[in-house]
Amino acid sequence: MERLAIIIPYTKENRISYNVLIAALDRDHIDIPIYLMKGGIREILDNVRRLSEKYRKVIVALSLMTTQLVRILDDIMLLNRVKSKLNNIISVAGGPHPSGDPCGTLELGFDFVFIGEAERSFVEFIARIIEGDDVFRVKGIAYKENDSYFMTKRPEPIDLNDYPPFPVRRSMYNPIEITRGCPFACRYCQVSYIHGVRPRHRTVANILEYCKLMLKRRRKDIRFISPNSFGYGNTDGKSINHDAIAELIERLYSITEREGGRIFFGTFPSEIRPDFVDEDVLKILKGRVANKRVIIGAQSGSDRMLKIIGRGHTKEDILNAVRLVHKYGFKADVDFIFGLPEENEEDIIQTEELIIKITNMGARIHAHTFIPLPGTPFANARPGKVPDRIKRLIYRLTGYGLAYGYWERQERLAEKIYRLRKIGVIRTDIRPKVV
Repeated sequence: MERLAIIIPYTKENRISYNVLIAALDRDHIDIPIYLMKGGIREILDNVRRLSEKYRKVIVALSLMTTQLVRILDDIMLLNRVKSKLNNIISVAGGPHPSGDPCGTLELGFDFVFIGEAERSFVEFIARIIEGDDVFRVKGIAYKENDSYFMTKRPEPIDLNDYPPFPVRRSMYNPIEITRGCPFACRYCQVSYIHGVRPRHRTVANILEYCKLMLKRRRKDIRFISPNSFGYGNTDGKSINHDAIAELIERLYSITEREGGRIFFGTFPSEIRPDFVDEDVLKILKGRVANKRVIIGAQSGSDRMLKIIGRGHTKEDILNAVRLVHKYGFKADVDFIFGLPEENEEDIIQTEELIIKITNMGARIHAHTFIPLPGTPFANARPGKVPDRIKRLIYRLTGYGLAYGYWERQERLAEKIYRLRKIGVIRTDIRPKVV
């Protein structure tokens, strides 16, 4: 029998997370078969059975967001039943949900959970299995033993420049992560609690290296991943480093103009904080980037709520950002989260007023419903409910093409996730013992 294989249920939602891990394995020359399964759970389980006869060990690796849990819970139970009949299957989980709720994830039947970023820890885990070494010495994992939960110490944060943003030799491409970590620690968001409050940036030279590879392979659209695009290059993440952004955009523009590529900056899958929008940074972008729209993270139109959720900016910052991006020829898509904890009627009215004001200025609203996420200060909050007056406003704006989003689906999902927490599938009440 061959030694080891990895099975990955390769989905559109999680492909970037998987690509990063595969790139990390390639970087360290961990040359083992990786099976990317794009079908349903039945196909994946059939392959688990088949591959268990070919390999001594088979790792089934899932990246999981809390919003996916409701949909795939039955699939996980099916995997457990198949695994119970085989003695060489190891199931592991990582990503935002396992990082925020390692104990609940272990209770779902996973053998190991990876907490936080896993480029280093996953590679070491796989290497130790190959070598027959002790996997319990790997930093950044959680496991269950004799009805008790344990977690090893977290590894030091990685340097993004040491790891490829995608698996180059496999020609698997995705947006390039240029910044990891966020200093603002908003109470509803997992980013700061998973990746830390000190931003880490990929250097311009490193970014250009991978952009050139993409352009060479005729991948012409260059996109980036960042919690705040206009925070690029600043060590504390709380102000704009105009020089760093200018160097990045100008050098990108130079190579894309020559090779026929396009730069997308400050748009999906990233956003921009409103307090980071100023005329100088917009001048840097104007005429250089291909996107006509930028995404601004507002979240509420109430200064009281913005303070409660830890945003660190005001509604005046939101208005100013919308004015400026329109002045420089861009259109603003503005994120709002409805049904936030501690929101009262006056907060709702103020949010409604701000939305009307900025849509009259030409902005478009990207509507979200609050979902409590494990590992955040709001993990135990009630699920978000969109107020009726806001629903009516969104419906009206949607009809004019001024609002979009999956807020209705998220409202239903938030309630289902809340029920899972009530029955103990999501465990926000306990933390594993650090060993």
